[in-house]
Amino acid sequence: MDHTKINLIVRLQHIDNLIESIMSLQKGLPEEIAALDEDLAFTSRQIEARKKIADEHLKLRERLNGTINDCKEKIRSFKEKQTLARNNKEYDALSKQIEYEEKEIAQAEIQLQDIAHAEHHAQELQKKGRELIAENRYDEISEEMMPDDVLQQQLEDLTRQAAMKREELESIVVETAEEIAQLRQTLESQRSEVAREAKRLLDKYDHLKSGTLQNAVVKLDRHACSGCNTRVPTNRHTLIVQGGFYVCESCGRIVVHERLFEEAAAGTR
Repeated sequence: MDHTKINLIVRLQHIDNLIESIMSLQKGLPEEIAALDEDLAFTSRQIEARKKIADEHLKLRERLNGTINDCKEKIRSFKEKQTLARNNKEYDALSKQIEYEEKEIAQAEIQLQDIAHAEHHAQELQKKGRELIAENRYDEISEEMMPDDVLQQQLEDLTRQAAMKREELESIVVETAEEIAQLRQTLESQRSEVAREAKRLLDKYDHLKSGTLQNAVVKLDRHACSGCNTRVPTNRHTLIVQGGFYVCESCGRIVVHERLFEEAAAGTR
């Protein structure tokens, strides 16, 4: 058997492993940052939604109070005119105007009461939320129960954490950028060589890597595939020891002797 082809694909996997090892220095920071950004966006939406409601209540309250004041001024004017009414018809007409303005005031006051009730309800919910926080019963707190100041503190904490994580990630990226760039260049060169000499193995490799598997080529470990721990048939051990390979019947990975990885490592230095 010509073992040159399998050596090429093992070296490709080795370079991939080196890149993965360096990338692992990021310690899952990109995922942590993404999660923090998601929490930041959610908290920001909560705060903005509450601010929008508060602004709407303020504007509506100002409008309603303005309406009430206008109506009261009209009523005062109509009552003054009533004292000067020349006949019952004029007097009754002014009375109807006064009655209309009084109804407008009553409707406005009802709306003001609704606003006050909604704000009181929100405050009561936040009060309950504060009690639950004090008792560490966070799983019972709904979005509406989270106190405004706690939400704001969460936003500040999340912003600070995200900034720290980004700074840490940027530092790691800068420190490893040159090494990764060199390895990626080596990887592309190796892929080109494998494509020329072992196209079918490269296709198999790419197919495995396109799925959920991190490693397409793995070592034989204690007579088993080190990728999924499925035992390799005894009649294939000799082939693997001699430098050949075995395609795991369970996970599909290419299983080789660890010596091939050692040789790939020596050749990459």
